Amino acid sequence: MAPITAAHFIRDLKDDHQRLLDTLEEARRLGLGTAEGRRCLFTCKELLSRHLRKEDTMLYPALRQAAGKGDLGNVADAFASEMQSISGGLLEFFARYDASTGAADAGGLDFARELGRIIIALKMRIQREESRLYPAYEKARAV
Repeated sequence: MAPITAAHFIRDLKDDHQRLLDTLEEARRLGLGTAEGRRCLFTCKELLSRHLRKEDTMLYPALRQAAGKGDLGNVADAFASEMQSISGGLLEFFARYDASTGAADAGGLDFARELGRIIIALKMRIQREESRLYPAYEKARAV
């Protein structure tokens, strides 16, 4: 099997971002009161977990390895640390509204507000990753 190129890996990460946002938007549209909406949340949790594993096992280590070529190690550490904080909040959200407890707050206003905040926070994080972190990875892999 041929090694994955930096461009292909970044494209895969960006595809993850789009799938995650699309699924969160679908969960918002369907609402927590529907089985489909709760399924979307479960799917989001799985998508996020897989995406974070890719970053933790492939992206950040590559940037840290290339740290001798500039400030890449600090960039990787800063992004990883920030993501730990964000992902903790996301996992708490998913636990709060999982399939077993979601029916109790079916489509509630709290859920809608919190999901809206999560979508905004993820969009901001994704924008920073795609404009700063991923180009740094591609540059490090090219050298």
